Amino acid sequence: MTHAETWAGFAWTTRDVAVEDAAHDGAQRTMFPRAVSMPSAYGQAEVEAFATLAPAAATLADAIEPLLRGWRRAGLTRGVLPGPEEAEGLLDALRLQLATARGAPDAPLWHGARGAEPRWVIDLAAFVEPSQDIATGALARVVGQAMTALELAGPHGPSRTAAIVPANLAGALMASGFAYATAEARGTASALLALVLGTAVEASAGLARRLSPCPAWIERRSAVLAHLEAAFDHILPGAPATLAADAAAALDRGLAAARRHGLRQLGLVALAGPGLVERMLGADSIGAEPLAAIVRHEEGQDARPHRRLARPALRAIAALGLSVEEERAAIAAITGHGTLAGVAEEALRLIVDAGLDPADVEQHLAGAVSLAHAAALADPDVILPEHPALDAAERHAIGDGTADAAPHLPDAVRAVLSSGAPAAARAAMEEAVTPFLGLGITATALHTPRRRAPSRTAQPKLAAAS
Repeated sequence: MTHAETWAGFAWTTRDVAVEDAAHDGAQRTMFPRAVSMPSAYGQAEVEAFATLAPAAATLADAIEPLLRGWRRAGLTRGVLPGPEEAEGLLDALRLQLATARGAPDAPLWHGARGAEPRWVIDLAAFVEPSQDIATGALARVVGQAMTALELAGPHGPSRTAAIVPANLAGALMASGFAYATAEARGTASALLALVLGTAVEASAGLARRLSPCPAWIERRSAVLAHLEAAFDHILPGAPATLAADAAAALDRGLAAARRHGLRQLGLVALAGPGLVERMLGADSIGAEPLAAIVRHEEGQDARPHRRLARPALRAIAALGLSVEEERAAIAAITGHGTLAGVAEEALRLIVDAGLDPADVEQHLAGAVSLAHAAALADPDVILPEHPALDAAERHAIGDGTADAAPHLPDAVRAVLSSGAPAAARAAMEEAVTPFLGLGITATALHTPRRRAPSRTAQPKLAAAS
């Protein structure tokens, strides 16, 4: 079966991207256009990241199929996969992750790198439903599939370290309707990481049952089990009741399986900085950090810059149930209308008096951070005067870049859409997720477990707050 036939069930889009010519002998490198076909879940910026990750591939299928087929052979040979039917089922599940931009192998695996810890990157925000609930079942299935794929990738060393990388944590919190600097966000983050860890432990124990535990298991068994027992107390209050319960259940299943069978891999969950795979999946945040901004500047398929609202912010606004006109007005206040049409005549006159044609300025609005910037791009010798009419024109054309003055949004949603966070809030978020990282690898000290049940107090939805 050809790659095209294998991936025939997905919608594809072909985009032109600029690729750097691999010049040699010190010659100056040049950029040249290349057509790349990707599933429709990927935008222009994501396709560009893929082209950098796999510069020789014309399609996602061309890049990933050799890796998947190699894993299939290894899985059947080593007994990781029971038979051909199970092997094809796993490969189809991994293809679905990639086709929907939910998960992908980390960059070293694409090139068959040996010796590095194999990792699988998952976009947490992709599991937020339109209702703002987390699709915990789908997330758990993706984690389990990824753990098997990482075993096929061949972890090395006595601990056979491998890790799921939950990317876009702050994006998932924003899409779910939680302001980053709140206890509810920290509780939700801890529950998400607990769910990922518990599921990864259960999957690793299943592999250990079939293949034997990793060589380091005997030495680290007591410490790992104590870590898992203590993890229950680190699901912080504030998470939605269903998510907290599902996370605790995942830890319960994982702990029971680890006690019976041991673990095939250690590490299991890690956070990471910005990488090509995170960019390819469209992650808006990195590690445990907040979103740096809710407006993204990206080059479109027309090779011109475009300003758009980050997807987690779009989803938080969509959950409010505003009318089409209200939603457009709220988004335009953040990202701008992208045009000078509709601004006051006085503002247009001031632009003309400064020696510029408003039409020339308008051509540069999408790539500018201010009206003065757009004017400078149109003519570097022109400086616009300071004037309230021009300030109003800037807000109309380019937007505020924040939700602070956006109409139709309740204050609770404006807090959710805030970018950045004080150092104390970032440190608190880091502390909330650290207990679920580096199982059996890091020296994280967890307090004596009390195995209390997680909070089951449901959090109100933002739509209700409006």
